[in-house]
Amino acid sequence: MNEPAVRVFHSHAYFDHAAPERGEQARDLRELIRRAFEATDQVEVREFHAAPAGPHPRGSFEVLFTREAFADYVSWLMFARPRDIDILVHPLTGSQLLDHTARALWLGAPLPLDRRMLEAEDARLLAPGAGSKNPNLRS
Repeated sequence: MNEPAVRVFHSHAYFDHAAPERGEQARDLRELIRRAFEATDQVEVREFHAAPAGPHPRGSFEVLFTREAFADYVSWLMFARPRDIDILVHPLTGSQLLDHTARALWLGAPLPLDRRMLEAEDARLLAPGAGSKNPNLRS
């Protein structure tokens, strides 16, 4: 098999940014994740976006996690995720388009992402000399 060695994954938790109560619900989930996984360095809670950002159609926050934490973290999300928050889980292989679409899985309802932005990011990342300097994020 000629598959990339995936060491790192992302989850994006999406909420209705037009409803203040959904933003609070997302902040609560973000804090719950932080507390539930604070004993490990394999799960890192990242940015909170109160409005759509990049290819993401709703407010969101992301979590970076390792292959070693995948089963524990994703199965935890299956039960802890509020019904009003949809979650995209994807690998980081170097292709934004494939990682966010064909290689992704959803908890909740899938949302349409801006494919043009993902394609543009792939073109930028695949340009000569644009590879990641971080060995943990190389495919």
